[in-house]
Amino acid sequence: MSDKEEILENNEEIENTVEVLSDAEAQRKRIVQFALAGVALVAVLIGGFLFYRYTKQNTEKEAALKLSRIRSFYDAGQFEVALGGVSGTIRGESVVGLTAISSQYSSAESGRLAALYAGNALSTLGRYSEAERYFDQASAASSDITKMGALAGLGSCRSNGNQNAEAAKYYEQAAAIGAKLGDEDRYKLFAAMHYEKAGQKEKALSLYRAITASPEFSEAITEAKAGIIRLGATLE
Repeated sequence: MSDKEEILENNEEIENTVEVLSDAEAQRKRIVQFALAGVALVAVLIGGFLFYRYTKQNTEKEAALKLSRIRSFYDAGQFEVALGGVSGTIRGESVVGLTAISSQYSSAESGRLAALYAGNALSTLGRYSEAERYFDQASAASSDITKMGALAGLGSCRSNGNQNAEAAKYYEQAAAIGAKLGDEDRYKLFAAMHYEKAGQKEKALSLYRAITASPEFSEAITEAKAGIIRLGATLE
C-alpha cells in the first residue's frame, strides 16, 4: 500500500470514529433531554398536587367558618334566616346563608354539611321539592353522619310525595350506614313502615323481623312487633 493510500484509509477511519462519537454524543444529549423533561413533568405534577391540596384545605376552612357563623340561626329554629343569611354584617363579618354556602363550596365537606342543614330547614318549612336537591348534594359527603342524614332526608321527601317504595329504599341505605354508627334499627323501622305502606308485605316483614332479632335493646322493637302483627304474621 502506498503512503497516499494509507493516509486516505487513516482519514476514513478517523471520519468513521468521529461519526460514531457524534452519534453517541447526540444519543447522550437525547437521553439527557428526556430525563430533564421527565423531571420537569414530575415537578409539575407534584406542584399541581400541592397546590390542589393547599387550595382544598383553604376552601374547607372558609366553608367551615361561614357555616359556623350561620349555625346559631339554624339551631334557634330561624330557618328562613339560616337559609338566606343576614343582610349587612355582624361584628364586621358577613353572614352567608346555608344555600349560598352549599352552592359556593359544593365540593367541600362543610359545604355538604351546609346542604344537609339546608335540606332539613326546607323540610321543616314544608318545601320538600326544594329540600331534595340539597339532600342529594349532602349524600355525596365523606362523613357517614352527613351521608346518613341526607339519605334519611331523601326518604322523608319521597314519603311526603307518597312515593313510599322509593322512600323505603333511601331509609334502607341510611340504615346500612347507621349500622356503623349504632343507629341502624330506627331507619330499618322507617323502611319497613314504608314498604308496608307500599304494599310490599314480604320486604316489610323481613325488616320488622330483623329489628326484633337485634342483639341489643332497641326502642324500635315494640314498633316492629306491632308491624308484624299488623301484617297478620306471628311473632317468633
